[in-house]
Amino acid sequence: MKTRGLTVAGLAIVAATYGLARYCFGLFLPEFRQEFNLSTETIGLIAGLSYAGYLMATFLGSGLSTLFGPRLPIMLGGLAAASGMATIAVAPDAVTLAFGVFLAGTSPGLAYPPFSDVIVRHTEPSRQNTIYAWINSGTGFGVAFAGPLALFAGEDWRLAWLLFAGLALAITICNFWTLPRHSPRIANARAAISPRFLLQSAARPLFVAAFLFGIFSAVYWTYAVELLWELSGNSRDAIVFWIVLGMAGVTGCFAGGLVNRWGLRQTYRVLALIVGAAVATLPFLIGVRHGIYFSAAFFGSGFIVMTALFGMWSMRIFRDAPSIGFGLTFFLISLGQGVGPVAGGFAIPLLGHSMLFVVSGLMCCALALIRPREREVAAGNA
Repeated sequence: MKTRGLTVAGLAIVAATYGLARYCFGLFLPEFRQEFNLSTETIGLIAGLSYAGYLMATFLGSGLSTLFGPRLPIMLGGLAAASGMATIAVAPDAVTLAFGVFLAGTSPGLAYPPFSDVIVRHTEPSRQNTIYAWINSGTGFGVAFAGPLALFAGEDWRLAWLLFAGLALAITICNFWTLPRHSPRIANARAAISPRFLLQSAARPLFVAAFLFGIFSAVYWTYAVELLWELSGNSRDAIVFWIVLGMAGVTGCFAGGLVNRWGLRQTYRVLALIVGAAVATLPFLIGVRHGIYFSAAFFGSGFIVMTALFGMWSMRIFRDAPSIGFGLTFFLISLGQGVGPVAGGFAIPLLGHSMLFVVSGLMCCALALIRPREREVAAGNA
């Protein structure tokens, strides 16, 4: 299989499952609140369902990839994205909306971890960081593409979600024809799934950092647009903000080059500070001309690069069964992202939107203290 075709297929399915199916709930949150008369607590719970769906699907996707090859779970993920977003588009009530959000949320859990198997088993080791970084940047492409579609749809948010669903279906069909039919299986699948293998000492800092990063980053994804509406009342600025957020995320394709040049440890430390600063300063930048776009740019690029770093960190530790370790890493990120919106929904009436962002941003900066150790990274390369 040609590397370029693999990269494009992976980037596209990540754009559909992550950029559209999972993260676009926040873009349309004001419309959902008005259409279904939702309280802040209910919004937090519905947003949490997206992450709950991911949690339930992550180990399924990783296990299917390890036992049967990555093609099957990637196809299932694409279909889940298309059907979940179509359900959101036609939802007559909040219960159906919640189900659609949950179903769409399962899609990246099914489709994303298996691509670590595709990369490790079908590409040259010297190119794996670069290829993975490009695929991971698909989230940014999806988020950026969602903004213009939202502008095109105008007040008809249902049309936007139908367009998202159709695009996800087309991407799934393209992946069906592009991905390899057969993939080498690991020698001992049962050993790769064992707790002892997964909980080795080298992986513990990775898992702690992944979980906490999920909590703090979810606040931005879920409540940033609502914060802008609350403090500025300008819906068009909020959509442009989302476009900038996605376009900045496209720069995540350069994560592989950053790691190759600066090393995983130093790159991780700097990115934790960048993402935390973007979250903490957003409430203060709303009154500054173009200030919100600086926050969006730094968060968008920082978030995508940061998730790429977690993926590279994982693949270096779990070389024998990449999708299993990779799946657990992103399971923990999403577990945190499931906790974040729910906790935020109950914290906002007490703290307010602005203070929630400040606290989350400062805590994200503190993640720079939890970083890869050089000997652990080296051991992962062995």
